[in-house]
Amino acid sequence: MSDGWKRVLPDELEHNEEKPGRRWQLSPELGIDAFNLNVAVLDPGERLSQNHFHYHPNQAELVYVASGRCRVEVADDGFVAEPDTVVRFDAGPDGVHLVHNPFEEPCRVVAVGWPPDGRYPVERVATLEELKAERE
Repeated sequence: MSDGWKRVLPDELEHNEEKPGRRWQLSPELGIDAFNLNVAVLDPGERLSQNHFHYHPNQAELVYVASGRCRVEVADDGFVAEPDTVVRFDAGPDGVHLVHNPFEEPCRVVAVGWPPDGRYPVERVATLEELKAERE
């Protein structure tokens, strides 16, 4: 970091190959310890979490849709999130969610989770396929 700031261009960094979509975990790159900051691009058919429909017992999350559209599944409902939509999920079962892209264009999202050490454990409730079948 120089002069009190640091510039990061996610597309110039390596993304996390272990996660669905193209995801850049930026907190370490920026020296942030207070929360987990991620930017992700979800191509058609991809979801944000490898844990499908899930919640974190000890971590809240926020997702901002920067471009494109995605679908957000919550406890008993779901909706389309357009650009500039911000969604907050509580920690615990009330914050169960899944962000995925059923559309034809990529979707770019910013995801923030806090506290950072609350990322694990993760409780999977259902796979995307199970959730779709249940809601049809």
